[in-house]
Amino acid sequence: MHSLPLARQVLLALAATSFALAQSVLYSTPCPVINAGQPAPSRLATLGKDYVDAAISSTQLQFLAASNGLAPYGTYESNTTAFAVQVFSVASDEPLFTFSFDPPGLQDAHTVGVKTISTDTVFRLGSVSKLWTTYIFLVAAGDKSWLDPITDYVQELADLASSPDYMGAVDHVDWTSVTVGALASQLAGIARDAAYSPNLQSALGSVGLANAGGFNQSTCGDERMAIPCNRTAFFEDFPQQRPVFKSYVSPAYSNAAFQILSYALENITGMAMSNLFDQYLVQPLNLTGTYYTVPPNNVTTNAMIPYNTTASWWNADALDESPAGGFFSTLNDMRKVTTAILNNTQLSPVLTRRWLKPHSFLADPNTAVGAPWEIMRAPDSPGAPVSWMYTKSGDLGMYSAMVALLPELGLGFNVLSAGTDTTKAVRIVSDILADTWVPAIRSAGLAESSTVYAGEYTDATTNSSITIVANSSLSGLSLTKWAYGGIDVLALLGEFEGINATYQQIAVNLYPSGLRQDSASGNETNVGWRATFQALPAASDSGPFSDNCIAWEVVSQLVYGGIALDEFLFTVDDGTGNAVSLSPRVLEQTQTRSTQASKRSETHPVGKMKRRWVA
Repeated sequence: MHSLPLARQVLLALAATSFALAQSVLYSTPCPVINAGQPAPSRLATLGKDYVDAAISSTQLQFLAASNGLAPYGTYESNTTAFAVQVFSVASDEPLFTFSFDPPGLQDAHTVGVKTISTDTVFRLGSVSKLWTTYIFLVAAGDKSWLDPITDYVQELADLASSPDYMGAVDHVDWTSVTVGALASQLAGIARDAAYSPNLQSALGSVGLANAGGFNQSTCGDERMAIPCNRTAFFEDFPQQRPVFKSYVSPAYSNAAFQILSYALENITGMAMSNLFDQYLVQPLNLTGTYYTVPPNNVTTNAMIPYNTTASWWNADALDESPAGGFFSTLNDMRKVTTAILNNTQLSPVLTRRWLKPHSFLADPNTAVGAPWEIMRAPDSPGAPVSWMYTKSGDLGMYSAMVALLPELGLGFNVLSAGTDTTKAVRIVSDILADTWVPAIRSAGLAESSTVYAGEYTDATTNSSITIVANSSLSGLSLTKWAYGGIDVLALLGEFEGINATYQQIAVNLYPSGLRQDSASGNETNVGWRATFQALPAASDSGPFSDNCIAWEVVSQLVYGGIALDEFLFTVDDGTGNAVSLSPRVLEQTQTRSTQASKRSETHPVGKMKRRWVA
């Protein structure tokens, strides 16, 4: 520990170094470290109960309004559209909220299936199947093949790549440039569907439009689904379609990509996709109402089937395209799968983290594409950190579905719908769930962080103290007071930053690093956090470079004795779950928690004010 006489010299050196750094970095708009706003709440049954109860009440009222055409998100045909939802958290073994709506217009229209939805009622998933196919791929084979060309794993495509009949970048896909990961993340640049639509061929042919020579006779089934009969027919038909883009140019949605992905996985594992589905998904997660293809007839008694099995598309067999859109499941089973993803039940934590990342931007700055995530910006408030919802939607016939996960909050929800207006119903229901539950769980997390971490930490021996508050503006923790050897650290930093002339204050915000380990005592846990030190100026220039957020660039930039200035370590008592001490590690000092925070949270001005990073 540094002796008291050295305290001022230590702080002067720290402040001077910080000031030197400040001269070399740009002003930036307020921004946090991404994906690290606060720990996911784990005490929703106690500290978060009021927030959960309020969200339940609000959601029920909004669903009632939506069914009567009063929702602010739009209207849908509620008389003939059923839906069911579950909201869940990794902090709870039971769902936080379950709701179903049985539309009156379908009650007497059913010829088969249930009239009242339960959590075990079977629905079609549509393209949510793509998400499960990717998950099975990762569980069975990991992602080590994702940068390999697909020609390494699908012989038919390797043959095409070497065939002189399939040369020419405009007319034929360069399969050697299409990787396994490109297929999973919709970046392969290939066509959407495996075969042409017989109905479209007939309609256009009847008005005299000449057929360009496309191969159509492999299409099986009825007019509902244009699917090649088998793998042989698929590789005769689909490769004749021209590429959409070069690979990795721009996302282009493709069902065929996931059929090819399943063929690759079959080659890697030596197992049929239907068997992989059973061995790596159904059996380990004990899924009791989940099916790879059209379920046996006896299942229809426990299924949601609008009107009949034909009109609803219940009995439409997706054949080899099942990995892209053919699966069936229930709310209970969907929650088992999605909580398994968030809890790293079958995948290693690092593999899950790699998977839950964007692979490409979209034209809309609030959306991105993953593998095969449809990533959307989560609801937030001005100044709050940006967080993202990892979603996957699905539509097939009279069925629609939605999966939405927020790893940062340990939160997710699933929506299933059947009827005449399911796409719009799922969108409206998902809007309600996101706008209601994300702020609620974020507030619950902030309240929990306040109880666990906020308060006064002191070391009487060195006359040192730190005050930590829950910052509602940033949905995280802030350090508002810091004394070391009786010296005001923030004021000293302010002196070097010209606090009286240019800057309004020094803001120090804390973000969890996700790093934790057992302490030497055996009954405590050390939890790592990182700080951002920012001087808040009254005004500054604005522009694309001046406004650039550089928080991620300056993490751990200043290091002394092998320890970064921004590293803080909380020690948490395993019995109470609350912090007992805090260490600013560069000072080799531990301060004991002497008081907990009051219920009031601290806020810092944000708005349009620019910030300069100082450490």
